[in-house]
Amino acid sequence: MNNKSSFRFLWVGQSLANCGDVFYIVGLITLIYEVTGSATYMALFPLINTLSRFFSGIVAPLFLDRFSLKRLLVVSQMGKTIFLLLIGVVSTFMDVGSSILFILLTCVALVAFLDGWATPARNTLIPQLVPKDKLVKVNSFLSTIDEFIQLGAWPIGGILIVIMGSGNVISLTFVLFVIATILMGFIREPVNLIHQEEIKEDVEPLNRRDSLKEGWITIWKTPSLRAITIVECIESMANVVWIAAIMYVYVDQVLHANEQWWGYINTALSAGLMIGGFLGLKYAHMIETHLKFIIIASMFLVSLTNLAFGINSSTWLALFIPLVYGFLSVIKATAQQTIVQTAKISAKSLSKVYSAQDAIVFGTFGMSTLLLGYLTDIFGARFPFLLSAAFLLLAAIILVMNQHHLKINK
Repeated sequence: MNNKSSFRFLWVGQSLANCGDVFYIVGLITLIYEVTGSATYMALFPLINTLSRFFSGIVAPLFLDRFSLKRLLVVSQMGKTIFLLLIGVVSTFMDVGSSILFILLTCVALVAFLDGWATPARNTLIPQLVPKDKLVKVNSFLSTIDEFIQLGAWPIGGILIVIMGSGNVISLTFVLFVIATILMGFIREPVNLIHQEEIKEDVEPLNRRDSLKEGWITIWKTPSLRAITIVECIESMANVVWIAAIMYVYVDQVLHANEQWWGYINTALSAGLMIGGFLGLKYAHMIETHLKFIIIASMFLVSLTNLAFGINSSTWLALFIPLVYGFLSVIKATAQQTIVQTAKISAKSLSKVYSAQDAIVFGTFGMSTLLLGYLTDIFGARFPFLLSAAFLLLAAIILVMNQHHLKINK
């Protein structure tokens, strides 16, 4: 089996798993609301999911040291499948009482915790399975899929709830998880990566404290990783404005439109992501050639789109601006991902860098969700977009200051 086949198993399996991650949460919060009628209980599940991913990113290095990347993917997905089966069984007894809710929340936390191991492993395997001259094209492809699933799977999950019912959607997720686990098992790690792991066994292993710190230290000591990580941290705070809670208020308070326009805006954003992904695939060589300019220019333009969205009152412009935002976001994310993957560090260190970045992104996103939600209640729905634009402008300035580090290492 060649690297091309392993890459196919990797991206298909992870895509199915990522769809399942959204579908079962949609099914679960719908079921919870049907039983309890409480929006607070509904909000608990996404919150627990985010917090668990944050803590998983903190401790993931301990597991990255213990398991090979393939084994980590298989163990992680198998564990998620088992806990989802438990969720499906427990959810059939929703009328029992609050103890059932506690069990469900615990299972959701464990599923998210295991998912935090898989993401660094996947992102580290990609540059091992794909030639460097194809990385931009592959990252553009994967960014499109990831962003589409992140946004598109939620409304698709809602449609499936209407057609199938919440219980059957959870069952569908179980099937997706089983298939994903099988596909993970077909991955064959590259010989050079396996060889690196065998060599590492002869070296005195890091103690737990050093292992937990390795990714953070690598980020700090590597200028390109430090710049990209700081920028992604700022972006995670800025991107909170596009979540459902704030967008719903924006549509109501600013556009004075009905809830259908919330769906239209999400559709426009998804379309922008798709367009950005397709153009990234077609013009991968151009992105690689002008990487520095594209990252910096995209960041400035993304800041302008958020500013424009914040001061806009037209419903039609409210469709066009997210389209542009989605397009720019994918192009920029593709370029940033390629810089990280080609940094001059070992595969093991790269996986720990990704786990540290996950912890930063999910931690800042979770805190920013609460903060910007509070600020929206106080200052109205325009303010978060203006603040987001300021954050992104700061990120663009940081990129300009570190532009000499923004390059692909051949």
